[in-house]
Amino acid sequence: MSVVTVAPDIHVVVGGMMPRCNTVVITGDELVVIDPGCAIEDLRMFLHHQGLELRNIDTVIITHIHPDHIVHAARLQRLSRCRIAANEITAPLFNDKEKMKSFLGFSPSNPIRPLWEKYTEEHSYGAFDEASVDEVLHNGDRFSLGTVTLRCLYTPGHTPDHMCIELEKVNGVYAADIDCTEFGPFYGHPNSSIKQFRESIRLLRDRNYAVFISGHRRDAVVPDYHSSLAAYDRQFDIREDLVLAQVMDGAATVEDIMSTPIVYPSLSSPVFLEFERWMIRHHVDHLLEKGLVEEANGKIRLL
Repeated sequence: MSVVTVAPDIHVVVGGMMPRCNTVVITGDELVVIDPGCAIEDLRMFLHHQGLELRNIDTVIITHIHPDHIVHAARLQRLSRCRIAANEITAPLFNDKEKMKSFLGFSPSNPIRPLWEKYTEEHSYGAFDEASVDEVLHNGDRFSLGTVTLRCLYTPGHTPDHMCIELEKVNGVYAADIDCTEFGPFYGHPNSSIKQFRESIRLLRDRNYAVFISGHRRDAVVPDYHSSLAAYDRQFDIREDLVLAQVMDGAATVEDIMSTPIVYPSLSSPVFLEFERWMIRHHVDHLLEKGLVEEANGKIRLL
């Protein structure tokens, strides 16, 4: 178990790379867990060291609907009868897992859906469990937990429902999946948006936080986060240049471009192949908007 203490009542239980995520725990007047995606035994052990138990949790906050960020939410609600809070886009998806699956691109008509469900069950067991959101959050909402005040900050792009949680006491932010990892940004769903993702990154870069908490880095508190976000943002341009180079070399479809992996080093998994396909599609659409390529009769070519 690895824990970073940001303040006496603000902690991060490190989960690290997907399929786990870092979990913020606030041990103030209320016991609050943000994105319960770390190993459940690590969370249990941390709370035990604080003289607390899982059943003492008062509130679980979810930043967005990805399985690795919601994985233990339903279980914790069953154990503790805690309230679950999520934003107005996430809430109905959490309450209806069929809507969640379609929202993420895995509707019943997607042939990859059974493989994605199997992957999710194996790596994020519990993410599909039924539970319900008790409190709906909105952009800019502030709520006080004794000595700690939180504020919701909408940051779409990764997914349309993605939000960060600002920690006003320490002038900090839990940035969830604007995570500054070496992998770079993930926008592997049909409704992800490169434009919105970059706008959300700029929003965070324009602020001067004292503490920036990544949802997936093992060094959960990011030093010099402005530089890290700049490098993270450049990944969009690097990937787009690679897509454009493939078109220049004669690739005429998304499938042609994917013949040389750009986002993932290996496309051995059909699930990650689907993520790659959607991300390449977003880059092609962006190049179309910029007038650098055209697409006709299913074929892409340079302008």
